[in-house]
Amino acid sequence: MLFRSSFQSIADELMRMAMIWLAIDMVGAAASFLLFGNLLAGFVVSILAGAVADRFSARGTMIFCNLVRAGLVFTPVALSFAGYLTFPTLMIAAIAIASLRGVYDPALQSSVPRLAPTHDHIQAVNGLFDSTHRLARLIGPSIGGLLSLLLPVIHFLTVSAGAYALGALVMRRLGRGLDEPHGAKHGAGIRGAIERMLLGFAIARRDRPIARIFAANTICLIGWILGITLGIPMLMANHPPSGFEHQPLVALSCVLAAYGVGDFFSNVWVANRRPADRWRFMFTGYFLLGFGVGSLPLPLLLGMGIFELPAIMAIAFVAGSGGPIFFLPMLTTLQTRVSGADIAAIFRLRIALTSGSMALAALAGSWMFEWPGTIATVIISGCLMATTGLVGMMSRPPEMERAPPEVPTAPGSGNR
Repeated sequence: MLFRSSFQSIADELMRMAMIWLAIDMVGAAASFLLFGNLLAGFVVSILAGAVADRFSARGTMIFCNLVRAGLVFTPVALSFAGYLTFPTLMIAAIAIASLRGVYDPALQSSVPRLAPTHDHIQAVNGLFDSTHRLARLIGPSIGGLLSLLLPVIHFLTVSAGAYALGALVMRRLGRGLDEPHGAKHGAGIRGAIERMLLGFAIARRDRPIARIFAANTICLIGWILGITLGIPMLMANHPPSGFEHQPLVALSCVLAAYGVGDFFSNVWVANRRPADRWRFMFTGYFLLGFGVGSLPLPLLLGMGIFELPAIMAIAFVAGSGGPIFFLPMLTTLQTRVSGADIAAIFRLRIALTSGSMALAALAGSWMFEWPGTIATVIISGCLMATTGLVGMMSRPPEMERAPPEVPTAPGSGNR
């Protein structure tokens, strides 16, 4: 399953690169609507999927999603050969692909407790899966660059479609323990379907730690979109570091690479940590992430000359290390506080909340980068995340039990 995860994560990156490149080539700046459409699709489907998703096995759901995804990813290729590939048809395919996340990801997350019998194993498995995803962010663009020397961009989608189909075949070899459906928690009919759709909200209402985690995650993803996804490219384009005025893309690549390296190595470190107070440890990650993002413009404001880019890269490394400190303990907390169909329900709720908040942030960025401006927007985004982390660190819910203290292990006996 780990091999499939790493293989598919790279396919995901290639598919995203191809979709964006094709959209920019077709409509230029209006390609941003592709991102908004994808996020909106994730929001809608993650809400509606609860009506039926839990009636099917996790393995069957993931196999089905991969096969459908393979067909959808290949659709623009077929349309291109037929001469019918336009931005609207590309956007329809991209939205359909993005909508599957609301079904696939909850099935994957609900499978982890079945594959890992203990709390420590769950965190280790989460760390392995997440590290492959983060590593794919680093090597996916590199593979795309090499493929661009051999293939037209449209055939990045051909490669991705083949990878998804292969992933479905590999997934058939997973343990039979994932074949049993979680089962519907509510009755049949329209009322039962509505109750299943709203199950995640019901769980969050009665579980204060989960509600607080989701609130913090939703707020910080607004800052993440404005401060990192959009903020770093805008910062490098509008205020390139000294010496890179004519090569802002080179500076951007260096900053994103530094962020990615910090992100990856932090993931490896966090996966083997067993903090005594998981709650405060978790929110330290958001404080570190926000502090780093808010500090990114400082070398430019201080006029550090030739040291501007190295300083920004060092700050980006620190910012990148904060994400896994929150994300991995969050996954473990959600997967151990609830079980069965509840796990899939709360992950569908998380996708809905994060997709909705990121879509709104993407729209807000269209005017915030005009006023109050790029530097101010990045600083505000960092302050938003750092404040959320600080508040979380200072207000651990009494229902959040402390994790057992970390026990030293003999060399070679770690959970990895």
